[in-house]
Amino acid sequence: MSGDCNAMQALRERLIGVCREAYALGLTLGTSGNISVRVGSGKILIKATGASMGNMTEKDTVLVDMDGNIAEETAARPSTEVLFHAAIYGAREGVGAVVHLHPPYTTAFAHLQKLPPLLTATSRAYLKDKMALIPKAPAGSAELASLVENAFRSPNVMAALLADHGNVTVGSDLHSAFYLAQYLEDACRMAVIVQQFKK
Repeated sequence: MSGDCNAMQALRERLIGVCREAYALGLTLGTSGNISVRVGSGKILIKATGASMGNMTEKDTVLVDMDGNIAEETAARPSTEVLFHAAIYGAREGVGAVVHLHPPYTTAFAHLQKLPPLLTATSRAYLKDKMALIPKAPAGSAELASLVENAFRSPNVMAALLADHGNVTVGSDLHSAFYLAQYLEDACRMAVIVQQFKK
């Protein structure tokens, strides 16, 4: 039992660390965005709703089951986007973490419902043929969860742009999913910079 507690504590700390880094890098703001990680085969550890990634603590993490129901004693409530996190884990057994952020350049492309051109070797290596566009749907809704699930049912899709909303990236672990969100934002930013130079 002690080993399980230590492992969960370490997982909470890793989740908090990635959330704080995302905030520090300007990839989300205020209390927006949410990140989760798979726990074993039947649970998810996710950021709490209303918490800022910039100053997260253990009390801002919530353990839920695969239906999004709270699975521990806590006063916190899971992110309003818990439904699409759960849907991705249900559809993709190999996904160990889900990152949803609101990076400015990625969100601009999402608003336009356009995928960024992959102008660098790095972006092509990590994102080529792995991106999807997801139509607009209310945040936190079952409709959005269904749209996200449909996109990520494809085993090739690792990143998606949510119309007027932000991004979703997945990976086998927290850092691979988080790094992919950074590569996506960099691809979008690079596209804007190159376009400016062409003027």
